[in-house]
Amino acid sequence: MKKKARVYRPLTSGSITGNILLVVIAVGAVFVLGLSQVSLSVVLLNLAIAVAGAGVLAFIGSGRAIAGMVLLFFRARSSRGSCSMAQISVRVWFMGIPAGWVLGALVRRVQDRGLPASGVAEWPVLRWWVRERRFEERDPTLAQVEAKVRALDGRDRTLVILPDGARELDLCGDAATGIIVFRTEDSGDESRWEVPLGAEVDDDDRAETAMGDVSAPVARGLLVDAH
Repeated sequence: MKKKARVYRPLTSGSITGNILLVVIAVGAVFVLGLSQVSLSVVLLNLAIAVAGAGVLAFIGSGRAIAGMVLLFFRARSSRGSCSMAQISVRVWFMGIPAGWVLGALVRRVQDRGLPASGVAEWPVLRWWVRERRFEERDPTLAQVEAKVRALDGRDRTLVILPDGARELDLCGDAATGIIVFRTEDSGDESRWEVPLGAEVDDDDRAETAMGDVSAPVARGLLVDAH
C-alpha cells in the first residue's frame, strides 16, 4: 500500500486556543476524578504515561497504534497478575489519552509547517493588477506568466503574484528598468521570504520603484532584469 503523503493542515488561532482549552479541561478532570480513586502519586504516574504515550502516537500519526494502546490498557487493567489495581486508574487514562493525543497532534502541526499545505488550490494561480483591479488565471501557462511579467510598466501594471500551494512568487516594478522578485517556499512563514539580488546593494544608489499601489525608493541592487 502506498504511504499517504503528509501535508500541512493550518490551524487558526481559535482552533489552537480551543485545543489547548480542551487539554486543560481534560487534565483538570484527571485530578478531580482520579484523586477520588487513587493517591496523587498514582494520578501523576498514570497521567504522565497516558499523555506521553498518546502524544508520541499522535505525533507520528498512528491512529491504529492509539487504538492498540487503549486495548492494551484495558487488558492490563483486567489482568490482576500484570498490574496492581491500585496502580492503574481508568479515570486518569480515560482523560489523559485524549489530552496527550491533542498535544501530540498540535506539535506535529508545528513540525509540518514547511510541507505543502492542504486545503489550497491544486494548481498555481496567476494574479495581476491593472489600475488597482485584480485579474486571475487558474493554472496558467509559462507564456501567460511571462507575458504578465513583461507587461509590468511601473504605472498601471505594477504587481504580478503566482501562488502555488505554500510557495509564492511576487514580482513588482517596471520590466523596462528592473523588477523586484519576492519568493518563498512557505508563504505562511515570514522568515522564509527571499529577494534575489540583481547586483551589489548600495543604499546610496536608489531608484523609485512601484510596488502594487505604493511607490518607494529601492536600492538598484535589488532590481533584476525582466529577462
